[in-house]
Amino acid sequence: MQNKLELLLMAFMMAFMIIIAGCDSSAPASQPVPTTPPKAVEQPQPGTGNPGSEQTMLLTVYHATKDAMYLVPETHKVPVNSHPARTAIELLLAGTKNPELVNVIPPGTKLKNLTIKDHIAYVDFDDKLVKKNTGGSASELLLVGAIVNTLTEFPDIHQVQIMVEGKKIGTISGHVDTSEPLSRSEQVIKK
Repeated sequence: MQNKLELLLMAFMMAFMIIIAGCDSSAPASQPVPTTPPKAVEQPQPGTGNPGSEQTMLLTVYHATKDAMYLVPETHKVPVNSHPARTAIELLLAGTKNPELVNVIPPGTKLKNLTIKDHIAYVDFDDKLVKKNTGGSASELLLVGAIVNTLTEFPDIHQVQIMVEGKKIGTISGHVDTSEPLSRSEQVIKK
């Protein structure tokens, strides 16, 4: 009787082991296979999107209040690309559609180049940034703040060197020192 019980117990354990082993070998095949790539908005890869299913990213640029006292962030939803910092500056140059805000960049100013090295963005404009700037000290402060704060929205950019025609400039209109890389200025942002 004891032998039968031991044989029955061994048969039960072998059947249990076979079932467990069978479950393990079939587990990977039963896992769902992703049919679409994960959505990535922060690190775009050029040429990976499917036409018609365009991924987007949010970019923040800064424009001035009408009273020229503060900067206000404006968020834009744009298609993902491989150069979001350049796109942000192009949005800044394009100006705002918000009637409560004004653009601080002199009209006609163009972006010539933008590079990022050692957490510093080197942003190079054409000479209209200086020649067409007619504002005083407050407008220059907001102009510099709009450029620097727009670029320091990106976590890998800590400072911004403003350049004109490929060269560092001491100032745009004589009030703000732009000869060295500048850090973000939270004081000019309206709370």
